[in-house]
Amino acid sequence: MTNLETLGKVIETDILVIGGGPAGLWAANRAANLGQKVLIVDKGPAEWGGEAYMSGGGVTAIIADEYIDKFVEQIVYYYDGLCDQELIEGILKQSRTRLEDMQRLGYEFHTNPDGTLKGIPQRGLSHITCYIGKPFGEGGKKLVGVLLKEAKRLGVKHLGRTLITELLKTDGKVVGAVGFNSINGIFYIFKAGATVLATGLGGWKTSYGKNTATGEGICMAMRAGAKIKNYEFMKVWNVPRLFSWEGQTWLLPLGARFVNALGEPFMDKYSPVLGANTDPHYIVRAMAVEARKGKGPFYLDCSPMKPEDRELMQPKGGWMKINYEKLKKMGTDFFEQKLEWMPQANEPLGGIIADIKGKTAVPGLFGAGTVRNIETGLYIGGWHLGTTAVTGHIAGESAAEYVKSEKELPIEYEQVKSLKSRLYAPLGKPGISYKEVLTEVQNTFFPYDVMILKNKTSLERAIKKIEKIKDELLPQMSAADPHYLLKLEETKGTTIISEMFLRASLMRTESRAGHFREDYPDRDDRNWLKWIIISQKNGDLDLRTEPLPMERYKIQPTCYYMVNFSFPIYV
Repeated sequence: MTNLETLGKVIETDILVIGGGPAGLWAANRAANLGQKVLIVDKGPAEWGGEAYMSGGGVTAIIADEYIDKFVEQIVYYYDGLCDQELIEGILKQSRTRLEDMQRLGYEFHTNPDGTLKGIPQRGLSHITCYIGKPFGEGGKKLVGVLLKEAKRLGVKHLGRTLITELLKTDGKVVGAVGFNSINGIFYIFKAGATVLATGLGGWKTSYGKNTATGEGICMAMRAGAKIKNYEFMKVWNVPRLFSWEGQTWLLPLGARFVNALGEPFMDKYSPVLGANTDPHYIVRAMAVEARKGKGPFYLDCSPMKPEDRELMQPKGGWMKINYEKLKKMGTDFFEQKLEWMPQANEPLGGIIADIKGKTAVPGLFGAGTVRNIETGLYIGGWHLGTTAVTGHIAGESAAEYVKSEKELPIEYEQVKSLKSRLYAPLGKPGISYKEVLTEVQNTFFPYDVMILKNKTSLERAIKKIEKIKDELLPQMSAADPHYLLKLEETKGTTIISEMFLRASLMRTESRAGHFREDYPDRDDRNWLKWIIISQKNGDLDLRTEPLPMERYKIQPTCYYMVNFSFPIYV
């Protein structure tokens, strides 16, 4: 260990959790409960709770076990057949217990007059229900708070403002990680019996609510040998143009609707059955088509909602209440006036492949929360907080079992020395700012014919631009201090996840769930009931396909959510 200490500050722990959001907290708390020494490392402030702090706090779960099969059946329908049925079923079997854990820890849900949990059915699906956290507007903050309180009780340690940049391996197994403090630049070497990755989905820094997860966790897992899947799917959300807001998950089922510049509820045209009460990916697809016709901008109209539902959805605290009151001071009432909304590239929905126990392809590395792949391009309100609770709890338990069964392996000095040299190379050298590169990535990625209405020409054009950014601009980036070194590393992650999305989108020559190709507008079950798997070979992305094991699955898809929609084709 003495040699390592000449390179940086060495910290030993039983279990290293990378990422301090709900998934990381669930994992840490479970491992600590099983007697393990646990350290959470997060690039944000210590004990801040991740981006979930700003979420609405809704949770999707099964509260009656007899409905699990129906839920899985509807998820298969919702995902247009591209669904890991065994994984979904395994998660659902624990969802009620995790929801009860939340209540035991002090998290509150809205209830009906008879005391049962108040739930709102999602996306026109009768067996999929989101339960509303209390109070609305502070649900995410409250949930993070109870998880942090439990972590302190269990003795979980936190280290903030520290970006993990690389996983360490010995004999093919993950034995820890390295990173640096973004304030003072201290280099850290973490020695761990097991590592849980819980760094979130990634993204493109599109709003203050989506400013931290940039994909570097997924990228370093891939460099370590983890497999990635479903990166052709991305969460393209509709958001207010001038402020941030959580809640369309509940507003739309309760009667709110989107209208175009002519005041037309345009979703009634593209989906007469579901209208606006559907997945936002179909809404933004319709927005893109309507914009082509010159019918933008678009507005959220809450006037059809019942008075009692407007009262329920009015923020009672937190950042949403601040926004709500600012709007009122500007003479704008969220529930009485139409407010402009727009599509936004939110975050990728692909992630690390991990089994039901959270194990990845790399021994010693476990995945928890949204960094691991569960979805295929469509989103259910409250699904993330529900699945992160289950997968975090499972990953923490599996990591604890792994530590007890595996012998301790040393960290290789030369590996750490090389990683440290590469990490700090951009510090103080002449070069270009991360902002310049990030702007180039965003300008490449954000056009509607790249992220919403995809086609071969636009995707190939974007891939060429991303290749140029990766080959010419990334090597020129420099950082004046540790803070900007963190921003530089985030920009590398954003660039790589953009390339993964583009290449996987080009490879899938069909339309399904949240993936829409104007040049291949139909679903192709014969050729594309497959996953696209991404790995790294010799520093480059390698894409291959893997058929779904339909012979093992209970449900053979015969009906599909996408048939509820019809979009005109222009290419």
